[in-house]
Amino acid sequence: MIAGAGRGAQLVLRYGWMVILLIPLLMGGVVVGDEALLLKNAYSLDQTDLSFADYTRSPDGWYISHHILWFSLVYVTSKVTAFLGASALVTEAVISCQTVLAGLMAILLSFHFLVRRQGMDGERSLFVVLGFFCAGYGVFTFCMAGFVESYMALLMSLRLFLTEPSADARNSRALAILDALLVALKAYSLIFLVLTWPLLSLSKKARVTYALHFGALLLALIVVKLWLWNPVYASTVGGISVSQSLSNFVEQLFSPWTGLPFCLPVLLVLFWTPKERRRSLAYKILGLCGCASFFSLYSFFNGDLAGGRYIFPFAIALIPEIAAAASRLLDRHRGVVWLLPVAVVAFFPVAVLGPPFFPNGAIPARGDCRLEHPVVYSWKVAFSKILDRPEVDICFRRQSYTLSARDVASPHLAPWRVAYMLQGGHSPAYRAVAHNSGQQQHHAWGARLSGRLTALGLGNPWLWMAIGLLPAVLVLWLSLWTARRINSPRLTVPDRA
Repeated sequence: MIAGAGRGAQLVLRYGWMVILLIPLLMGGVVVGDEALLLKNAYSLDQTDLSFADYTRSPDGWYISHHILWFSLVYVTSKVTAFLGASALVTEAVISCQTVLAGLMAILLSFHFLVRRQGMDGERSLFVVLGFFCAGYGVFTFCMAGFVESYMALLMSLRLFLTEPSADARNSRALAILDALLVALKAYSLIFLVLTWPLLSLSKKARVTYALHFGALLLALIVVKLWLWNPVYASTVGGISVSQSLSNFVEQLFSPWTGLPFCLPVLLVLFWTPKERRRSLAYKILGLCGCASFFSLYSFFNGDLAGGRYIFPFAIALIPEIAAAASRLLDRHRGVVWLLPVAVVAFFPVAVLGPPFFPNGAIPARGDCRLEHPVVYSWKVAFSKILDRPEVDICFRRQSYTLSARDVASPHLAPWRVAYMLQGGHSPAYRAVAHNSGQQQHHAWGARLSGRLTALGLGNPWLWMAIGLLPAVLVLWLSLWTARRINSPRLTVPDRA
């Protein structure tokens, strides 16, 4: 038993592993985005006569050198499923599950950290975790298979255990390995690690141990990167504009439509950070600003997601400061806790609906536009589908488009995708101009699955929508329970964050 942890926290700690039962409800079912590109590379590598190094240096394999560790996981998974005789659809489903599992484990580990290491009571720990992962755009990151950020979030949550409140010599090797894995997943992770280095409370011996292990692993990674270096990858760097980079930086952090604290509103509690946490908060904000400065050099600085897909995993480092600030705020104004279920409901459709992904030029743009807040965008799309409006105006990659409610966005989560396909999916006209070969294959799989479900008497789309709502109902119930418990005058359990 954990001292200071209530009965609710004890139940979560003991049975939290059952979160894996949510995977079928949160997985994408198929892979999309970067993950789809890496899976395509894995299949092409098996079919080519080129060696691994030559294929990676070729124009078709350039993305492997950018995501060498992630590609290795995708490649090994595809080999294992092929050995077991699984179909291509099952292979994509397994890869999708892996991505979602990583995100769910990050959530569970963050809760364990707050209760076990920070000594917070279970209710306030739930407030922080639900506020960070479910009452903000973070739900998108771990619900939609296809993004490496889910694995980075897992590593950042593990890193909390090794850096808070301090890292000893015993943990320095493990910390070095975690940090090297972060850099292997995304090289710009090194920016955050360097800028937050002063926060590591290591003895001289532990620092030497960390430096030797991390340096050796980093050197090995650099050697591999140089060996597989692709000119196509290098050509993505160029055409940098100072004024545009400054604008991108402001949009990432300060814009009320796309800024990190506005798309992840739990960060606003940091205004109540106690004095003893302000030094660490300053260094971590410096690390986030360093990453944001790097992302701002590119036109795709936010990863096609308001709030910044790239920066989200590093924000997990702020969880200890968020916990301390939230405790201080709740001690003064307990009624604030009722904003949690409100925010959870506001961000509900963000996990289900997002911007469509189609090639530039596939659909005529109507002009420039300003990116919308994820809550505004997702609810607008949701209402357009509910009301079956003929046309919807959206802003995607700073360009305005007019699409039908049917085509404006397909759901991210498997049960909702099944319901969508049972209703016909995207229109033939949209598929003809916007779908690549992979998306066309996904539609064909969905059509066959819909036929089989209909033959089994499971072809009612409302049934699958109801199933898809279960995670949302669970999160809403947890947020209401947390708010009621924290706001109860009978609850006097102190926390030690």
